[in-house]
Amino acid sequence: MCTTTPTNTRATPALHDVPFHITIFLVSLYVLSGVTQPLLMELAKQAGLADKSCQIYMQFYYLGTASVVLLARSDEQLSWRTTFKTAGIACVDIMAQTMNYSGATMAGPTIFAIIYSSVTIWCALLSRVFLKRAMSSLQWLSVLVVFIGLGVTGFSSLNLGPEVMRGTVLVMLGSALHALMYVLSEMIMNNGTEVVSATKYCAVYGSSACSAYFLWQMFYTRRHFGELILEPMRMAGTSYGYALAVLFAIGFMSMVHSATFFHTVKYVPGGATSAGVLKA
Repeated sequence: MCTTTPTNTRATPALHDVPFHITIFLVSLYVLSGVTQPLLMELAKQAGLADKSCQIYMQFYYLGTASVVLLARSDEQLSWRTTFKTAGIACVDIMAQTMNYSGATMAGPTIFAIIYSSVTIWCALLSRVFLKRAMSSLQWLSVLVVFIGLGVTGFSSLNLGPEVMRGTVLVMLGSALHALMYVLSEMIMNNGTEVVSATKYCAVYGSSACSAYFLWQMFYTRRHFGELILEPMRMAGTSYGYALAVLFAIGFMSMVHSATFFHTVKYVPGGATSAGVLKA
């Protein structure tokens, strides 16, 4: 795994700012929830809920992230400047996660898991650019090996059909953008000038993305709900109850994953890179 050593003076909260056992528990939840997400997306696909133009599963995904606001009611408000920056980062991650999970439904969970692990490498590279973290020769070699592996995976997917290939490319691009969100989030939460709690940041970020997806549901999905959602559900034999159970499970795991992710980025040494390593 690729790790980096901080060389900049950016303020980073110490691990002991939060009780160690709580951090270990939250990091464990972060890893566990990350494992379940692609599996839930596969269930959504099997249930006929994974239309890539409607993105209804992503509405529930970000609804879960926005629900972290319930945990942040007593936290200090963010400045308008930080709020606008956070909303901008949410827009970046909307593109990233739309690519990732659309790609996952096209390429399948196995290829998705292989390529998505490159988030670690992207975090290391982007941390070098934005956070000025140095990388050793061995770490640069690890980056090269991973990119060779991604190239092999990409060429191998050519034999599995055009849809799998398109899904593979989407996940590659989405992984890089998602890693950018990791690093930019660390920059804001550990900026050294403003107190930014992990839960408050997550709530603002999730609410911004959830609002954007809600507008899409109103202006697009609502007009095509019968043909793109209800009809695939009928063909898959999916009941309304089961569909809601899958979608709310996606939302719940997203809430857990988001809250624990931003805690990991803010408090665990290595920040975004450590979060990427744990996710891989």
